[in-house]
Amino acid sequence: MSIIFLDTAIILLVVSLVTASVPDTHITVSGISSGGAMATQLHIGFSKDISGCGILAGPPFYCGGSGMTTALCMTGPALLISVTVLEQKIKYYRLLDKIDDPVNLKGDPVYVFSGIYDKVAYPGVVKLNEQLYSRLGATVKTNFNMPAHHGFPTENFGAACSTLNMANYINNCNFNLAYDMLNHLSGGNLTKPVNSKTPLVGQMLMFDQNAFMNFPLSLAVEENAKLSMSEWIKNSMYLYTPEDWDWPTSGLFNLTMPKSSKSLKTKTITTRSALSGFDDEGFIYFPSACANGEKCSIHVALHGCQQGKSVVGDVFATKAGYLEVAELNNIIVIFPQVVKSLMLPTNPMGCWDWWGYSSIYYATQDAPQMSGVKNMIDTVRMIKKVFAATN
Repeated sequence: MSIIFLDTAIILLVVSLVTASVPDTHITVSGISSGGAMATQLHIGFSKDISGCGILAGPPFYCGGSGMTTALCMTGPALLISVTVLEQKIKYYRLLDKIDDPVNLKGDPVYVFSGIYDKVAYPGVVKLNEQLYSRLGATVKTNFNMPAHHGFPTENFGAACSTLNMANYINNCNFNLAYDMLNHLSGGNLTKPVNSKTPLVGQMLMFDQNAFMNFPLSLAVEENAKLSMSEWIKNSMYLYTPEDWDWPTSGLFNLTMPKSSKSLKTKTITTRSALSGFDDEGFIYFPSACANGEKCSIHVALHGCQQGKSVVGDVFATKAGYLEVAELNNIIVIFPQVVKSLMLPTNPMGCWDWWGYSSIYYATQDAPQMSGVKNMIDTVRMIKKVFAATN
């Protein structure tokens, strides 16, 4: 029995040392459609660590309830959705200690977008995000007047702005929404890309999502942490080189790293796993300064339904506009990925969980997808700490 207590004490000591050593990093999140719903869940759930949120064509926190109101949250009418009830749910979850204190949200920058031609996520419902966050004291910027359908607006890529582009849900609206949003979330002083011609000279990598969700805490407190972390990185991350891009071939932090040769598409989960819908790999972009160990912020960009790499490959990660803004402004961007599921409870469109298919507590810190993405963030923070030239 004493041995068990000793082992437990050692584990708790390691966890406390790691927690204390995680650097204070500026972290923001955003997403489109179901990714927007997950973004607000992450922001409200982990408000102590996440300081800003972009919600693009997505419903407000807990709108999906227990799965009975998902249709209402997509098509409306918005009058049947009570913002007061949603706010009470936040307070209830806080009472149960399932989310951070919502007082942390006061003053946080929040960006809400909805296209006026969106017939998939009813604009009236998306606009409820503004009401809810305003009640919570956030600083909300809205973009509700663009003649756009349900998709991610860009400056020069995608289908016509007013059409539903089911190929990848990205629309050419002659507007750099990624910049407009990230600029608001980062304080309003970011450098803007010029005509999306910014050279991308950082590192685009694929990473093992399971490894990033289960980072070995002991590595961070070992005497030779940098060496141990280097070996772990080389086993958990892979250089990714899009065919039409001239990416650097050296590895992250000058490490020798393998290149990914895995197929991006056509993956569907056929058995329910502990990963609750996560794909095997995600994408991550380290701007050149960040790849050399300089201090950088972190942003998590969440794809929408039918927009993960198993469906559209790297299109969302490379064409939505995040990377150019990231390179110019030293922002590491994580692109977590989920896949379709054919088993009960089904997720046939590869959506993030905003109605409870992975857990009845899907919008809380302990939910599989919530904790999974948060662990990915913390893993990147730990990598930054070990290799950073400054902190």
